Amino acid sequence: MEAQATTVVVHCSDGWDRTAQLCGLAQLLIDAHYRTRRGFLEVIEKEWVRAGHKFQDRVAPGKAEDDDDQQAPIFLQFLDSQPSVGYVRHVNEHGHAEWVAADSLVHERAAMTAIDIEEFPRATSYIDFESVAALPFKAKVRWFLKELGKVAVPWDEGHLLLKIRREAVLSESMHLLMLVPAADLRQRLRIEFIDEPGLDAGGLLREWVLLLCEQLFDESYGLFQRTHADQSGYWINPNSRDIHRDHLHCFQFVGRLLAKCLLEGQLLTVHLALPLLKHLLGVPISFSDLEFLDAELHRHALWLRENEGVEALALDFTAQRQGTDGAIITEELKPGGKDIPVTDANKEEYLTLLLKHKMFGAVREQLEAMLQGLYDVLPRTLLAVFDYQELELLVCGVPSIDMADWESHTDVRYMRAEQGLNRPAASERQVVKWFWEAVRAFSQEERARLLQFVTGTSRVPAEGFRALLSHDGRIRRFGLQMVAIGAPPAGLYPKAHTCFNRLDLPVYRSYEELVTYLTLVINMEITGFTMQ
Repeated sequence: MEAQATTVVVHCSDGWDRTAQLCGLAQLLIDAHYRTRRGFLEVIEKEWVRAGHKFQDRVAPGKAEDDDDQQAPIFLQFLDSQPSVGYVRHVNEHGHAEWVAADSLVHERAAMTAIDIEEFPRATSYIDFESVAALPFKAKVRWFLKELGKVAVPWDEGHLLLKIRREAVLSESMHLLMLVPAADLRQRLRIEFIDEPGLDAGGLLREWVLLLCEQLFDESYGLFQRTHADQSGYWINPNSRDIHRDHLHCFQFVGRLLAKCLLEGQLLTVHLALPLLKHLLGVPISFSDLEFLDAELHRHALWLRENEGVEALALDFTAQRQGTDGAIITEELKPGGKDIPVTDANKEEYLTLLLKHKMFGAVREQLEAMLQGLYDVLPRTLLAVFDYQELELLVCGVPSIDMADWESHTDVRYMRAEQGLNRPAASERQVVKWFWEAVRAFSQEERARLLQFVTGTSRVPAEGFRALLSHDGRIRRFGLQMVAIGAPPAGLYPKAHTCFNRLDLPVYRSYEELVTYLTLVINMEITGFTMQ
């Protein structure tokens, strides 16, 4: 009997869709190799070619076309693949950021393999982007650190000594680092606090980063603000120009600081909002990302999209924000927008323009300056091999997650309890036991990915899992909801509800089956499946 073909569209956390016709997907994924990102993409590639679609190969510069060892398929260059969902901030040839449809840049992102040797003379000139991007996170970090070592200037060829007063650490650090040519920022950095004893063997550099983060990301300073989301992070303050006359200079410094932290192996002590991480990498931002910026606005926009009769709300093509003095500032989403009512006929255009304004238009200049500071120091290709989840772990570190705290502060809801029965079925209790057994066997990085998948962030509050927050700012503990196994293949996967910190976990028939599907969703960074 011929295996049933399934059209799979995997919306991955790097922002780009993968599409293919797969036969017997559920059986195929029992093989551990195909549960990894690399293995899964191999399957899709083979099925794509077998279906008769064209597939483009990449050949390293200076190599013959028939040199099989140098040919690497570019997954993102399917010539007739489904367009990606969302929009991308794209830096044009003039250095200005633009907001463009994601599908228009698929080829450009896939072809990101070369580094400008004139600008970065020590760097590797050619990178097999797809091969590196498919590596596990730890292996990818090892590759990244090796490449950073080539970009950095050796200590004996020169290094930077920053002498600053502790009481003026931000102003003096910004002044001095912005005077240094970008190429010289690839030298190793030493910190000296004036009138204080101490030799910088790494401790002073860490303290310097800590002090700068505390001040730069303090909301009263005016560059960044916390998001209105269930797991808040820092987002660019659209009012920064009203607070700092030289606010773009400040954001360029933030970009340089981030680059120096990566070069020096220092971690930021703050967490950036998910859409900002995506902007740094230049991967698609879609309507669902609005939830990570403003959960209330996202719910409002969802209602508009899913309901009729929006004329009754008396909306127009404008957006509002609160100014530094508390006054409400109204901005048009298009010329004449204040005179254009939102109707059922034009609400999709309104929502598209609203997304662009909130995610890009209101902070475009600040974002440009931050990107310039970052990529003047580091080749953008080096960071592009990471997805946004990995970038958070790279910039902020892999958290050490206390398993006892996690398990003891998790609420479990059983199907039989939902049906009014007193005791859960033995099969449900067994799945919960298998779940914790699997998570305890995970590495810290895998645990962080699971936490990201369910809650939207790898962070655990300082008070521990008992203090996890929901989208409305209330305490909502990590939850496991037992559900029946659905029709394969979609019904076999755990499903996350980030607004409620809840994981819907099918009642699997074996430990191996649970590990198979749980591992797949965290290693493939899957944010959604579309099955037909």
